[in-house]
Amino acid sequence: MKANRLTRLIIALCLCVSMILPVLSCAETGLGDSSTDLTSSADIAQSVPPENSEPEETDYPFLDVNYEKDEFLIFNSEQKYYMIMNVLADDVTGEPVNDAQYNAMLKVEEKYNIDLVEYYCGWDNLLVEIQNTCSTGEDLYDVAYLKSTNVGSMFTSSYLNNLYDVQNINIDKPWWNQQMKEDATLLGNHLYYLSSDAHLMAFEGTWAVYFNKTLASNFGLSSLYDEVYNNTWTLERLTELSKQCTAQNGDPSWEFDANGSSIYGMASFKNLINALMVGCNEHYCLKDSEGVPYFAMANSSTVYDVTEAIAALTGSTADGAYISANSSGKHYTKDIFAQNRSVFMGGELKAGASELKNMSNPYGILPIPKYNSDQENFLSNMLWSTLLMTIPTSCSDVERTAAVMDLLSYYAWRDVLPVYYERLCYRGTHDVESVSMLEVISKNRYLNWAIAYDWIDSIEPSINTELDAGRANTIAALIKGATRVVPKLIEKTIADLEKIE
Repeated sequence: MKANRLTRLIIALCLCVSMILPVLSCAETGLGDSSTDLTSSADIAQSVPPENSEPEETDYPFLDVNYEKDEFLIFNSEQKYYMIMNVLADDVTGEPVNDAQYNAMLKVEEKYNIDLVEYYCGWDNLLVEIQNTCSTGEDLYDVAYLKSTNVGSMFTSSYLNNLYDVQNINIDKPWWNQQMKEDATLLGNHLYYLSSDAHLMAFEGTWAVYFNKTLASNFGLSSLYDEVYNNTWTLERLTELSKQCTAQNGDPSWEFDANGSSIYGMASFKNLINALMVGCNEHYCLKDSEGVPYFAMANSSTVYDVTEAIAALTGSTADGAYISANSSGKHYTKDIFAQNRSVFMGGELKAGASELKNMSNPYGILPIPKYNSDQENFLSNMLWSTLLMTIPTSCSDVERTAAVMDLLSYYAWRDVLPVYYERLCYRGTHDVESVSMLEVISKNRYLNWAIAYDWIDSIEPSINTELDAGRANTIAALIKGATRVVPKLIEKTIADLEKIE
């Protein structure tokens, strides 16, 4: 066991009075693949393995190692946003997702003869705690889950290992988010974070579109899943349907009244803007053929068309097609969609495990719409503060960390996420089609990596605010102002990377 670990862990656990464990019932997420990859309901039903069946393991390249019951400590956050934050599970409880996590943990422990332990730090103290550990060089945590917004300052301080220098991680395998890996790689060979389903926040924090099945049927919408199957699920179509599906029902205005009867087309709040921008394949930053990042919005040929299309939806408040709500007494999930007051809702997948768990009407899940049918893939945005897997430089055995986390991620991808799908889709949505939708969402989950590197603070919050209010005429000025700031921040990051080399 590493020196001082047990003492530190006991102290830490005493300081953490309790961790709020999320109540699981059903959940949602959001990122998609092209419509050609969609699976039919019959195929999905036939693909569900028999109960208690054990999947084949011959496709995983197990290592011939024995870690002699050494302790492996995972640095993680306390529960946040009512999401599943734990990587490990304490015991079998009968709750399917928890038990799948527990079994995955046991398999890793038995295969590599290691003792997995998790330390929960306060959400607001993650960065300071891990910085202090790295600055002193204390070999305490084997792996650290950090908010995406923390990664930039950590690697520029040389506190994170470049994952391309690590051998025992199967970096190109599907249990690691490949879209994120490609986006996060700078200059072709710098990568400081990855994401897998070993930490379910990356799934639960993904955005999707929910629809109220009962209300949708009342408004004559009977084939919303077909919009995805037929590649007609676009932002324009969502806007059209949101405008179509409204009813004032005797209320004096469209001003929200918790005791009112009006039905809105779509409810969400300003973070929906990030999801719609990503869904329309519009990005703040991209990379050139050499892996060098640049501020893409400055010369985008589509950004104004996309932002005007978003404003066409979010600016439709006067006729009830859209309502932005994220305050006490007017929450877009709990007080509007869950109370059957809107037909559509833009939100994170975790809503199904929290705010929607007691919803009286059944709901369905769709990916974030494309900009148009010519766009290749459905894309869904991940929460801006998603926790990401990193290996701190204070870790003395990087290859051991890589081996353990790779295997744990493999089991999570193979055994945990399918259980999560089934729990949501057969209890929350009451249909098999949502399994297919979740597959579409999961395949291309996208993290706005420019946020992770601290480049777009000068523009991204402002665009969210402006478009949420339906104002697209201010976007040009915001982009012009950002062209004086963002490229300089990118240049500084590149310079820091070259120093690390």
